[in-house]
Amino acid sequence: AMVSAAATDTFTEAATRAVQAAEAAKQAADDDPKTPEALRTLTNKALEEARAVLLAACTSPRANKRQTIAEFATLLGEEVKEAAEESLQEGIEYAERTMRKAKSLIEDHFQIDEAFRMLGPLRQDSNLARDVHDWFNLVALLPVIALNLRNWNCSELLGLGFKSLGSVKSSWHGEAFYPFWWTCMAYFIVDMLFVLLLPQCVRSPGVILKHHAATIGYLIVPYIDPGYGWYMGACMIVEVNTWFLIARRSFNKRGNKMFTAGLALRTSLRLLLVSSCFYVTWFVIRLGLYPVILVLIVDLWLAETKKAGNPFNFFSIPVFMQCIFIFLNIKWTIDLLRSKLKSKGPSKGL
Repeated sequence: AMVSAAATDTFTEAATRAVQAAEAAKQAADDDPKTPEALRTLTNKALEEARAVLLAACTSPRANKRQTIAEFATLLGEEVKEAAEESLQEGIEYAERTMRKAKSLIEDHFQIDEAFRMLGPLRQDSNLARDVHDWFNLVALLPVIALNLRNWNCSELLGLGFKSLGSVKSSWHGEAFYPFWWTCMAYFIVDMLFVLLLPQCVRSPGVILKHHAATIGYLIVPYIDPGYGWYMGACMIVEVNTWFLIARRSFNKRGNKMFTAGLALRTSLRLLLVSSCFYVTWFVIRLGLYPVILVLIVDLWLAETKKAGNPFNFFSIPVFMQCIFIFLNIKWTIDLLRSKLKSKGPSKGL
């Protein structure tokens, strides 16, 4: 078969696009400080090989002549072609993985493969700063949770089972509000200092710092007007789920699977207890209580809008933030369920 000048132009265009793709992959790798050195080397090699292909296509004395496919393949060199394709594919897979992985909480705590199948608990690498930070949270969150519960009539709240939206507000008596408030403020300030001094203790220090700064700003409101203490208490109940989330990681650094050969029954039962509490509190609080809080906040926003005649008032920000929290909770839940369902799919023989 013969290759025309038009076909040669097509090869040149393809080589140009390969250079552009390789440059983009190299830029993505250079921009991410977590990129392994081996992958940086691969992206650099891909760019070099792609440029070699383009140079060969542009400077070939036969570029404007008819030539056979065999001649063209010989000109480029099969080794150069294969190396460029392999390196480029590595760069593309890395870019896709980076974009998806950066936004999923699930991958911080579970082992997920490229097809987003859950393979089991995430085996933790050695990180003393993270371990100390985890244990700080496991200890510091206990008084936060205990003092929060002291401000609620828990039997009334659980007995009503959220049958009435007003039950959330009416179940709050706030007898230990100020000790609870000061404990929460101290916790967030100390945790911010922890992340500032040891940013390697968390995966996304910038996100944590922004979250804590916004939370501290919110805490000022119920301090000035304790009448909104119920809102603070309701939102802070999520720390119960946070505690079990951290406990899952801290109590199972090796990523053991429950009730597998060689694993002690006591260890399996402990992992089962922590895991069950995590899932129960996840669905009850993040998917049950948070939408209830949104409805109550919207009621306050509507009342304030009617009173002030302006929809942009103090309660606009809590409504917006609560919607963000609910959206993230739903997204993380979908990620969690999707990864579990995929792990039981055809790839597992089911």
